[in-house]
Amino acid sequence: MPQNFFITGMPKAGKTTMLRRIIDELKGRGLKVGGFITPEKKEHGTRSGFFVEDIETGKIAMLASTKPAGPKVSKYYVKTKPFESVSVSTMENVDMYDVFVIDEIGRMELKSGKFTDLLDKIFESPTPVIASIHRDFIDRYGIEGEVVILTVTNREAIFLDLVNKTTAAYVLKKPKKVFRPGKPKKAKEKKKPRKGRAKKVKPEKKEKAKKKPRKKRAKKRFKERKPPKRKEKPKPKRKPEKKGILGSIRELIGI
Repeated sequence: MPQNFFITGMPKAGKTTMLRRIIDELKGRGLKVGGFITPEKKEHGTRSGFFVEDIETGKIAMLASTKPAGPKVSKYYVKTKPFESVSVSTMENVDMYDVFVIDEIGRMELKSGKFTDLLDKIFESPTPVIASIHRDFIDRYGIEGEVVILTVTNREAIFLDLVNKTTAAYVLKKPKKVFRPGKPKKAKEKKKPRKGRAKKVKPEKKEKAKKKPRKKRAKKRFKERKPPKRKEKPKPKRKPEKKGILGSIRELIGI
């Protein structure tokens, strides 16, 4: 299955509108889409040039206008440097995306040498590419993928076909996980109990380690205390009477 898909058709066939629908659908499926589109610039209802818009960032620059400056294609003048500021920067990062969109590969875009050189890198990338292409360059680039011609009657069929094929190409591009046998995981060890006051008991001594019944402490008998003996106070000694004349007479007489 080719990885690159090219949409071609007559002018105003709706190639840019088709690419916008495809981008919205792929983003809705979760794919990262990069690249750029080239919407028309209109003034007073008439086309006066083309913009270039980065799909991922929304950055816009001028691609071509009727103002005389740059290489001429039909009635338009290509603004090479502004165009490269958007297109080249996103083309260099093609591998970052799941799908890459280019609008378009035509005479204006190919005036840029950098753009032309990067096309080979884009088509060789494993990233699926959807590009609108001018009919004059189908022989040159159409060999790089599958070409579909857009008409008014087949728009819906082409839309569904490109969305499904691009999604399938993205799935093939996505690397598959390779199973590599490794070392078997070790079984989780049981957490060791924290060290506490309780001592570990060996299995041999389990029987001895049974709790012994506590001995009841004998109640202390209450000893009756005898009241302390009261100490008798010594009788006060009589003071010797003072001897006077009468006392000395009495002592002599024996009274």
